[in-house]
Amino acid sequence: MQVHELVAAFAQGIDGDDPMAGARSVLDDLRADLDAVAEALLFVSGTGGNAAQIFYRSPSLSLLKVNFPVGRRTPPHDHGTWATILLLSGAEKNTLYRADDDSALRRVSEVVLERGSILPMRAKAVHVAECVGAVPAVGLHVYGGDILGLKRRMWDPENLVQHPLEWTLYEKLAQKASAADSAP
Repeated sequence: MQVHELVAAFAQGIDGDDPMAGARSVLDDLRADLDAVAEALLFVSGTGGNAAQIFYRSPSLSLLKVNFPVGRRTPPHDHGTWATILLLSGAEKNTLYRADDDSALRRVSEVVLERGSILPMRAKAVHVAECVGAVPAVGLHVYGGDILGLKRRMWDPENLVQHPLEWTLYEKLAQKASAADSAP
């Protein structure tokens, strides 16, 4: 498997009435050979923030290899579009929230992804992702838009104050989140 084949599969998959379902179908097919997907993405470090993790982006699709180091936890955040994750290795806990009309967060559920797990998230979903295993959690993340150009939100993990997503502040909030005992 090569990167251009992944990009072509997703471009074709999202070209329909329900792009998120199309992306999910492609991810379902990829579960049959996770090692080939991981090998195709070896050239992407998967660390260092979204810009360093992207291997494809267009106005309707972004593909990232994301690597959460052991102990890393994100602040609560949204993606500004639908998102779907296929975990390639490790274990990743996702705490899912709903943002009320006043942007207050309400915890909805938790799910732990293991190798081969898929997590779809609608555009209004807010989540905290964290590596919960002894090895980094590495995943293929698929977004329904240009992830670097979308209007996104994040919340301070200590007081749940909402902020527009800005990467310098995001990293500071991720450090706070990683030092906490658990997701808010």
